[in-house]
Amino acid sequence: QVGHPQWLSEVTEDTHDSGMSEGLTVPKGKYKADLQLSPTPEPAQWYTMLSNCDDVIDIDFALTLLNPGGWWYAHFSVDEQGLLGMFVGWTIVYSFVVLSFVYLQIKSFGPQGVHPFMALLSAALLLEYMGIVCQTWHGWTYATDGQGLVIVQALGEVLDAGSNIIMMLMLLMMARGWTISSAAAASHRTHFSKDWIVSMSFFMCGFLSLFVLERMGRAIDARYCYDSDIGLLALVLRNSVFVYFCISLARSIRIEESEKRRNFLIFFGISSSVWFLGLPLAYYGTQFLPAWDQMKVVVAVSTSIHTCGLILLAILVWPDLVSTEYISLHPGDQHGLPSSSSTPYDEI
Repeated sequence: QVGHPQWLSEVTEDTHDSGMSEGLTVPKGKYKADLQLSPTPEPAQWYTMLSNCDDVIDIDFALTLLNPGGWWYAHFSVDEQGLLGMFVGWTIVYSFVVLSFVYLQIKSFGPQGVHPFMALLSAALLLEYMGIVCQTWHGWTYATDGQGLVIVQALGEVLDAGSNIIMMLMLLMMARGWTISSAAAASHRTHFSKDWIVSMSFFMCGFLSLFVLERMGRAIDARYCYDSDIGLLALVLRNSVFVYFCISLARSIRIEESEKRRNFLIFFGISSSVWFLGLPLAYYGTQFLPAWDQMKVVVAVSTSIHTCGLILLAILVWPDLVSTEYISLHPGDQHGLPSSSSTPYDEI
């Protein structure tokens, strides 16, 4: 007898695959009970079925599935366990990074305005920070009531995608020499034309719309973005952008006259390659892992690499931390970008 005195435990064996089914024979009435399921040697999918062999089902029910492990793990399925702790940790890290960056902005701000590089970096940091806060908020609520905030979770994923897209745009522009080429190299480099800016704007908006469409139409059995065809298409486009990045960077290195900046461009290219390829490699690598570990590894790797990338860019523009021989944010280094004002960053 299980749960209630009138409930009778019933175990049946499937004649086709010898699978065991565990259930209850429940008389008519109102009940509230906890059912302890038999442990399995490893994580497995559980399916719940309500049936009446003699008649149709007329029942109101609420079903809560719990895992062992306390508040941090109980409501989460095995493939999601541990994500809340990671997001809480990232929230703390980003709170410190964003506050430090705000301090840099206040300290460096002057009457001449903000350099576009700083504006883009600020947008990428804030979007990622808000996305992680949304994921933490959803996870905290889910750990409490088992339902969470689905809309907030979806918003967090879209904000993270937006931050990655801005980062991608910044890396492409820097690969073309923006802020990191010497004046001699920049004089031979094609400026950003209006056609290039418009084309990249449409591409980035279309890229972001992929994540929005995927989240709106996500199948019930898809655990995360890259479990879908649209998510895989996003990975293919990311790799295509990386190829364009490599071509642009190779040209910038070839025409760069400063040896120190040329060495810096090589280091920049290696670091950016890790950022571009980290997510695709993590996804393909997890295909050899158990299904319940795949999403956690991809989320952990992608967020960690993106965080490191943002922090490195912030360090590049932090006064007294990096030599001005490597990156310059001054009015003459905007190279054709639309700007109505100069910048307080004379040399950073």
